[in-house]
Amino acid sequence: MVSVTCRTEYLTGRHHASAGAAWIVMMVALVALVGLNIAGVDGLLIAVVVAGLLAVSLFAAAYGRLGERGAVLLTVDDDTVYFGDEDQTLVSYPLSALQSFAIGGPAYETSSMTGPQAQQLTVLGQKYLRLTLARPQKGSDAGADEGVDPDLWQVAIVEGDPAAAAVIDRLRAHAPQRVSTTKNAAHKSDREKAADRPATVSVGSMPPDHDLTDHDSSDREPTPVDLRRPRIADAGSEEAAQRLWEEATRRHDEVLTAYGTYELDPALLLKYPAVTDVTVEQTQTFHLALDEATALRTDAYPGNRGRADAYQQSVAALRRAWIACEKHGRRIGAGYLEPADQNALDTALKLYNHAEASNTPAEQATYYGRVRDIVTTMTDRGVLHPPEAAVAELNAVTRRALEAGKSNA
Repeated sequence: MVSVTCRTEYLTGRHHASAGAAWIVMMVALVALVGLNIAGVDGLLIAVVVAGLLAVSLFAAAYGRLGERGAVLLTVDDDTVYFGDEDQTLVSYPLSALQSFAIGGPAYETSSMTGPQAQQLTVLGQKYLRLTLARPQKGSDAGADEGVDPDLWQVAIVEGDPAAAAVIDRLRAHAPQRVSTTKNAAHKSDREKAADRPATVSVGSMPPDHDLTDHDSSDREPTPVDLRRPRIADAGSEEAAQRLWEEATRRHDEVLTAYGTYELDPALLLKYPAVTDVTVEQTQTFHLALDEATALRTDAYPGNRGRADAYQQSVAALRRAWIACEKHGRRIGAGYLEPADQNALDTALKLYNHAEASNTPAEQATYYGRVRDIVTTMTDRGVLHPPEAAVAELNAVTRRALEAGKSNA
């Protein structure tokens, strides 16, 4: 199994110190501008002093911005979970040591401190996983010492990162009965908290002696956290946004492939014509959604979060439209046509199946030709509206059968 890593970046002391220094120097420049003017100092000197202070402020800000951000890493492979600060030390536990985990946060601070209750690897404003891991026995990689409290870790994750969802799925496979989610409710009104309570969820059975919420649960209410369908607009980083965009393109391609099957298989055209018939309402809706998604799609990640999110949402609408289109088309088959036209398509389908089962090219060409004639007649009458690709495929199989028959003659 390939390992999966989610990465949560945070601002380091360098970033905060440089930002603070830049702000202080800028305030000094403003005070100097006012004070020197009041003191009647020469304008040129004032300009030099203020410009120098602003230059120092900009340099301090740039120094911080150019520094690399810190990051909390969380990796899961076949049998081990690794996590820690990228610039310090990573720790590892066997997955067999995982007793439970919960989704908590957002965190109130960025911390890599180790406390008496839990080891903190949180990032301000980001969600975190609260992992309960059995301490390994001495001289062993798994298991726990009798009577020894488990290790508690809080490891930051980016809520909108699909890599975080993949990590959670793998952890869930090892602790499926003790997964819960929590969300900060400290700043909610009593009415909002009450509204949230019916939405409380937990997965599986929760042992009464295991509290998977945060220690400060007095001001937090459990509520669902959906990490499986995150939006690009809510992604915690540009890297996460790009991965979500790539996932949207993959889903877009899946829909195109599924629809293409109906275009390139004459048997499906004859059996389920409504799926590709643009006069059917559900099919019209699908094509409108397809046009919108195609218009918003780009060859590479656009770099514009708004456009990428619009594309992602258009793909979600496209998938819903396709599901409705295919479901409706397969349910009614050719039932939306007149009985005589239904019989004609049924005859064409039987002829096509005979052609597919035949080993004689001349016989195949005859059957395919009759199918093509039926479809062409119904299309000319405006009864059937097959896509061009489907007609082209039907003509192609007929032509190949004729050519094979001539070569064998």
